[in-house]
Amino acid sequence: MGLGLLPMGLAAQQRPNIIYIMCDDMGYGDLGCYGQHYILTPNIDRMAAEGIRFTQAYCGSPVSAPSRATFMTGQHSGHTHVRGNKEYWADKLVPAMYGENEDYTVVGQEPYDTAHVILPEIFKAQGYRTGMFGKWAGGYEGSVSTPDKRGVDEFYGYICQFQAHLYFPNFLNAFSRSAGDTAVRRVVLEQNIRHPMYGPDYINREQYSADLIHRQALAWLDDQRPDEPFFGIFTYTLPHAELRQPVDSLLMSYVPCFPEEKTYGGEPWSRYNPTEHAHAEFAAMITRLDRQVGEILQKLREKGLEDNTLVIFTSDNGPHEEGGADPDFFNRDGLLQGKKRSTYEGGIRIPFIVRWPGHVPAGKVSDQMFAFYDLMPTFCEAAGIDDYESRFRNPRLKDDRFDGISMWPAFTGRPQPRQHEYLYWEFHETDMIGVREGNWKLVVEKGQPRLYDLASDVHEDNDVSASHPDIVRRLIDHIYSEHVESTDFRVTLPPRR
Repeated sequence: MGLGLLPMGLAAQQRPNIIYIMCDDMGYGDLGCYGQHYILTPNIDRMAAEGIRFTQAYCGSPVSAPSRATFMTGQHSGHTHVRGNKEYWADKLVPAMYGENEDYTVVGQEPYDTAHVILPEIFKAQGYRTGMFGKWAGGYEGSVSTPDKRGVDEFYGYICQFQAHLYFPNFLNAFSRSAGDTAVRRVVLEQNIRHPMYGPDYINREQYSADLIHRQALAWLDDQRPDEPFFGIFTYTLPHAELRQPVDSLLMSYVPCFPEEKTYGGEPWSRYNPTEHAHAEFAAMITRLDRQVGEILQKLREKGLEDNTLVIFTSDNGPHEEGGADPDFFNRDGLLQGKKRSTYEGGIRIPFIVRWPGHVPAGKVSDQMFAFYDLMPTFCEAAGIDDYESRFRNPRLKDDRFDGISMWPAFTGRPQPRQHEYLYWEFHETDMIGVREGNWKLVVEKGQPRLYDLASDVHEDNDVSASHPDIVRRLIDHIYSEHVESTDFRVTLPPRR
């Protein structure tokens, strides 16, 4: 689809660079600045002290692929095409061989709808250099929706989020427009494939994907210039399972901290290797991620780009409990109920930090409520891309729409004039729906609605639906207004009252 011409309201060198760092399965309480007591996160805590820390920010879905889809498309999970982790690898095992390791011939998830524009396409068309490092999860290898076809200039990481379960994988995926690549390709990790994917010898694999991805992101930042704006999407995989990483001083520093350590026996089908130190591994993974965030900020300073670069840090959904992870241990204060795959607060409320020296006030804490589908209009306003809805809506696509509101005023510490009447989520795998209107929160599970007042019950313990039938009725009406039927991702709607 045609994306129009570059707006002339802002000169290229005046338009801010944007780096969006979205980690994987970090819970609301996993950072020091959000109350974590066991894990050291000094760089991200400092980032919060130098910017705005949001306390009521929400992802787009309680699992990875659809949450990323809401960010990419500016649509909530009742409208966007990808609403779940629909996989394309399960029947593709062998004859892809990596050493003695059998792997899948095709990997990836359900493709984004190519008729609807996504963020990298908008920013590339508006003169930004675009790079993505980490997880794609918006289409399988060779599909109509891979980074090379969707506005990404440079990509390195995992096309497939299932492949990302393995931190010492057989291969990663890459695409470089500047190097003349014509499509996404596999990069074989030659040292890794000399050793099995599972079992005792797995520890001898040395090519750690989280570090490889981070180095590529830093190298891309090294190539950026102050006279050409860039948009970096850093979808880092830490701290998602499996709980494995290099056995180095960082990991070993945490081992004595957890004398009652949890062990985990592994699950080869899910690509989770065993671990003897699940708590230490998880804590070290978050601190490793924190160091990487610090290195990104340091690189911006070294390049003289810090003062014109908006940096976001967040997580794609709530905390996971796969691969030996233990969110109840690390979030034992129990502020929020629910985990990944749940539309209770714990599954969808996430850490969210905004930093831009000289433009974003330092040390501010905001309770502004928003969700991932608000980031498309927010980033467009930041970049001076006017009237994005009318310019990028596809007239040939029936009911093409965007659901977000620009949060740029809130992101820069000013009053937010436009507010959502309500936020909306749905997730087919657990058959759950969520609606938040002010402090009222409706959770629907298998068609059964429950109402909570978050002002007095943020843990969502007391269902007050019987006392407020009018509010339940109104929030159910919102569901019927927002839900568009999907043949691939079905949910049970509550009965209208």
